Amino acid sequence: MPVSSGRQRTLLAMLLLRANRVVAVDDLAEALWGSALPPSARVTVQNYVMRLRDALGHAGHRIVTQPPGYLIRVAADELDVSVFEANLDSARTAAAAGSWQAADAKARAALLGWRGDPLAGVRSEYLSVREVPRLADLRLQAAEIGIESTLRLGRPAAVISELRRLVASDPLRERLSGLLMAALYGDGRRAEALAVYQQTRDVLVAELGLEPGHELRDLQQRILAGGQALPPLASAPAMPAASDAAGPPALMAPRQLPAPVACFTGREAELAALTGLLVPRPGVRVPALVISAITGTAGVGKTALAIQWSHLVAGQFPDGQLYVNLRGFDPDQPVAAADALAGLLRALGVAGQEIPDALEERARLYRSRLAGRRMLVLLDNARDGEQVRPLLPGDPGCVAVVTSRDALAGLAATDGARRLDLDVLPEADAVSLLRLLIGPRGDQEPDAIAELAGLCARLPLALRIAAELAAARTAVPLADLVAELRAGRLDRLDAGEDRADVRAVFSWSFRQLPDDVAGAFALAGLHPGADLDVHAAAALTGTGAAQARKMLGRLHRASLIQAAGAGRYGLHDLQRAYAREQAAARDTDGYCQQALTRLFDYYLSAAAAAMDILYPAEAHRRPRITPTAAAVPEMPGQVDARAWLDAERANLAAVAVRCAGHGWPRHATDLATTLFRYLMTGSHLPEALTVYSHALQAARRAGDVAAEAAALNGLGGIGIMKGQFRNAADHYQVALERYRGCGDRAGQARVLRNLGLTEHYLHNYRSAVGYFRQAIATDDDAGDRSNAAHALADLANAETELGCYDQASDHLQLALPVFREVKDQAGEAEALQRIGALNLRRGQLAQAAGVFEQALEICRRIDLPAGVADQLLNLGRVSLRQGKHQQAISYLRQALGLFRHTGHKYGETETLRILAEALNGDGQPGAARSELEIALGLAAEIGNTYQQASAHRDLGESYHSAGEDGQARHHWQQALALYTQLGASEADQIQSRLSAQQETAQQ
Repeated sequence: MPVSSGRQRTLLAMLLLRANRVVAVDDLAEALWGSALPPSARVTVQNYVMRLRDALGHAGHRIVTQPPGYLIRVAADELDVSVFEANLDSARTAAAAGSWQAADAKARAALLGWRGDPLAGVRSEYLSVREVPRLADLRLQAAEIGIESTLRLGRPAAVISELRRLVASDPLRERLSGLLMAALYGDGRRAEALAVYQQTRDVLVAELGLEPGHELRDLQQRILAGGQALPPLASAPAMPAASDAAGPPALMAPRQLPAPVACFTGREAELAALTGLLVPRPGVRVPALVISAITGTAGVGKTALAIQWSHLVAGQFPDGQLYVNLRGFDPDQPVAAADALAGLLRALGVAGQEIPDALEERARLYRSRLAGRRMLVLLDNARDGEQVRPLLPGDPGCVAVVTSRDALAGLAATDGARRLDLDVLPEADAVSLLRLLIGPRGDQEPDAIAELAGLCARLPLALRIAAELAAARTAVPLADLVAELRAGRLDRLDAGEDRADVRAVFSWSFRQLPDDVAGAFALAGLHPGADLDVHAAAALTGTGAAQARKMLGRLHRASLIQAAGAGRYGLHDLQRAYAREQAAARDTDGYCQQALTRLFDYYLSAAAAAMDILYPAEAHRRPRITPTAAAVPEMPGQVDARAWLDAERANLAAVAVRCAGHGWPRHATDLATTLFRYLMTGSHLPEALTVYSHALQAARRAGDVAAEAAALNGLGGIGIMKGQFRNAADHYQVALERYRGCGDRAGQARVLRNLGLTEHYLHNYRSAVGYFRQAIATDDDAGDRSNAAHALADLANAETELGCYDQASDHLQLALPVFREVKDQAGEAEALQRIGALNLRRGQLAQAAGVFEQALEICRRIDLPAGVADQLLNLGRVSLRQGKHQQAISYLRQALGLFRHTGHKYGETETLRILAEALNGDGQPGAARSELEIALGLAAEIGNTYQQASAHRDLGESYHSAGEDGQARHHWQQALALYTQLGASEADQIQSRLSAQQETAQQ
């Protein structure tokens, strides 16, 4: 079943990847929009789910609403990912048992389900980062098992070509290089096998500064010696028996793990990822040392996760488990590596007098005592890689787990640590944890529990402290506790000791920072958006980009901020509250006000620079911004300018809100004026509503009449995009009065043109012509050639509807050269669209298609999704007139998806009506009626009476064709009433239809 909408595909993918499990609305929103959540994200997700159910037809019932989100019901053998993973598990089991025929069959069966790259049709950075790499790696694992099985079965030549392709695409994956070496050697091509080793070594040294692992080196030596290329079995090395093991005499195995945390909740994916590190890799005789680095902010549950997992897998480490708290960020002195080694050596049976004095000697003795053993070493709360490195085992039979607020980048780069970046709990798990800790009271006040989880930023430490507060105050309703926390979170989240006090925990990291970095953290808490980049940080701190980048890196390594995409960082709510406390403590001589003014100046300057690149013809309309001290990002071309605006869109809306309500009204109104064309042409309606409603408030507070008119004009544009034309006209009429009051002729002309567009959409074409002519005359007075050209194109469109084709053609021929001269590509596409519509009316179908194609190419080039949708709709109309119903359906479904994506309800309704006509022509009357019913509902939703009447009329035609005259009469009567209400000429046509039907019935 095709799901045409990109957002719906993302939603479906997210649900399927967690099939039969509830996915919280917040997680779905993050998959859809990343960190740039629209203000109405939850409502929008609900609408997308509703439309996805519709798109899935009879399968839509599989999507079930279950607080706090939705789940999709799928049987075990119905989902390709599940079938693939089941086959892969069977292949692993067979390979570990040496059953190569079965391993080969299962691996090949797993790979049969693949059709290109995973989630190729889904545009979601969230899924691209979290799911695609995992799936791609599993695919490679299946390929490796299948290839090794073929080698074990004595067919090396059969896999050489495939291996060469895989190695070329992933030259750093030593396992693939080893298999290629084994295949070449098994095929009698020893020199080529050794050449592969040398090539792999060269790449590893050049790219990573690392020598090949001992598995690859060992394989090279076996080939040089002429021995067996592959070891007997692809399994982990057998541990030596106690009598065979070299090293110290037998002693009681240390069991140093702390007790697991009570009510541990969630983290299934993270636990599975840690366990996955222990799975033997087929064909590897001597595995490398496994080091897992669990990193994340204070209180996120790193230690709890590490201890929970360590207890789960303790049975796989029969020689014991070692634990040391390095206290890297405690207010006390961190544990020195030498002191930690002394404790570990005592646990391993070394007497105190036998422990060497020097750090390096202790480390050597420690590694010697671990040699040949299967032990787990948990190094908790490390400050950095240097503190950890001497404590790492040297034997691959051991596993080291490190937790730290530092990113431990050095440990990952030079020691091969596999990082697991721990985030706050998903909403469902945060709520579950609170319910477990609080008990029955939590079940009685579910709304309070959900809000409590949000107030705690879903941070496990904060959740546990909040639960402790609730347990200590059993007589206080949870709703009252929530209200207290809402009033002052950090003051309430204190369980009476430093390690259970959120503020104190943050302070341990904060006190380690240099003063300039500490100041950067404090100011970052003032940023009104969800995240910031280097340039915004430079503006806040009054530094250059290079210095800001260093400070952000230091804060990220300290886990006081989180990565929020490429080059972007954010703070969760509790970090933000702590940062603002620090900013308030530094706020002397206007410290915070000056920082925010620099930030808002920067956003205005950068937005103006981007808009001047995208829409140079309108540069004269935008406010001129005083250059800011912070450097504006480089934007060499339109792609870069649009990318910057897209990345900062949510932040720009947040800046507008902050400026409007907190003393920067001019910034709010100037930002609204600057962003107008981007927000409207891109159909970014939620952000547009935020920006213009707050700009209106700011303008009225400041008594700025011109800014008030501009904001009203923006709100009118939103009304048009939503199909709420009467509402749009009301805004435009007030805006026109304000522009006239302040004598702004250019502003008056823009509003007059918009009033004409409103009348056009309402099918009042003669009234529209009057407004367009007034706009053109006013533009001539104001000297605004670009807007006059737009008004000419709109006038021609209304004239086309009135049958004045020659006049329309003349006006379009005047407008098109102006757009090209002033480099207004959006205007050029608009004029071409009008020319195509005129050609279509004249029956010049080939010419119309050619012009629409030109307009489509421009809209795609400048990334105008609503414009692309318009041209696809027009091409669908041409194809329908040409009798090419399948082609028309294809164009129209593409247009429909884009209109839904951009929230353009009028375009969606119109497309549904044309699509129904195409489906009828293609012999699908039932599908046509279904689309018309949706169109009717949408028209009613946006209050478009003309579209409602037209949908009723078309439904009547459809039922009449099917011989269902009762249904036809009902819809025609509805259409007649609505057309009569509008005074539309179509009323006479419907009356004739009803009369003819009545005469037929009487006969």
